[in-house]
Amino acid sequence: MDESKLSIKRYRLKHVFAFSTTILLIFLWYYHLPNTKIKFIGLIISTTGLLIWWAGKITLSKNWNFGYGKPKIKNLVTNGIYSKIKHPIYLGINITLMGLMFFYTKIWFIIVGSLIIFYFFRRMYVEDKYLTKKLGKKYIEYKKKTWF
Repeated sequence: MDESKLSIKRYRLKHVFAFSTTILLIFLWYYHLPNTKIKFIGLIISTTGLLIWWAGKITLSKNWNFGYGKPKIKNLVTNGIYSKIKHPIYLGINITLMGLMFFYTKIWFIIVGSLIIFYFFRRMYVEDKYLTKKLGKKYIEYKKKTWF
């Protein structure tokens, strides 16, 4: 396969979840403008989560990988949003989903959203253990400088 086509395919796969969630939020904001305080709070929370999520993706750029199993690392990224937050992509996803749960209060959505949030908190824990083992003191020092 042509390298340019492969790059486009990888780009689409990497950003499909963030992009589709952004489109979903725009749809919800446009067609279901917050008519209660709780929905407005959900809107603010989900927007904050999206900003953190996209900042993490943009900062991480080519060092980001999509998949399951053991995390992979090319370089430890400590600039941009990563200078304050260890896992901004996971945190952003979780905050976005929490905001959506305020906005879209169907029980099935809250259950599915909670499971996804649990998964990403678990993923943060697994990555922390892996990166501590792989990078040792360098990662431990980095963790001391971040708040989440």
